[in-house]
Amino acid sequence: MPSPSLYADLSCYYDLLCSSIDYHEQSDFAVRAHRLFGSGGNAYLDLGCGSGPHLAQMAVAGYVCSGLDLSQDMLNLAALSNPKAELYCQNMSEMALPKQFDLITCFLYSIHYCYPHVQLQQTLRRAYGALNAGGLFCFDAVDKNTIANDAGHTHHVNHNTSELRFQSRWHYSGTGDKLDLHIAITETTASNIKHYDETHSMSAITIQELISLAQQEGFEVTVLERDFVTLQAWDQVQGNVLFCCVKK
Repeated sequence: MPSPSLYADLSCYYDLLCSSIDYHEQSDFAVRAHRLFGSGGNAYLDLGCGSGPHLAQMAVAGYVCSGLDLSQDMLNLAALSNPKAELYCQNMSEMALPKQFDLITCFLYSIHYCYPHVQLQQTLRRAYGALNAGGLFCFDAVDKNTIANDAGHTHHVNHNTSELRFQSRWHYSGTGDKLDLHIAITETTASNIKHYDETHSMSAITIQELISLAQQEGFEVTVLERDFVTLQAWDQVQGNVLFCCVKK
């Protein structure tokens, strides 16, 4: 039988996997970046919105929120906590939406799910088309040449009668445009241990290559350090960055 998917069969675990993420901090960054680089407006779209935590934060900040995700199971969770949000089950590289937006975000490195590079290029093109003039597209990215190929991030959560162990890590072979994301979940109860593994192919790309792709689509690109507290220019050394792309 096929293994269960984190984004479908195991979607109830997703928020536990991401429990250490500061969604308020990331959303606050998006608001400040929009004020600095954008041209106003409050129509907001989150790509790869998952269960909708960014949508909830941005609604509090006064935005009219929409979310897009490839998994209907994740969107079902998002609808529970964001009843006013418009939700779209689409691939971000093929998105065709009935409205345009002033701010689009794609955090948690989700832009890398657009694999191979032709899909990444198409996503940038679709995001450009989905923005109003002067609109801002914010996303985080990692340079393929800085992937550590280590054990990644691991944390434990006690949930009901179970102990859950989550591990997520990247692996890059050193050549080509494929970056592997490995996710492992171990659920331990008093009488049983269940283990789930899944691997996702993601786009491996350098920051300079990604800048070039965004500029080819017409974006005016600013790259910042991946620090959600400050808006600090990229030092061209660190491999984890934030893109602020404005539709001219």
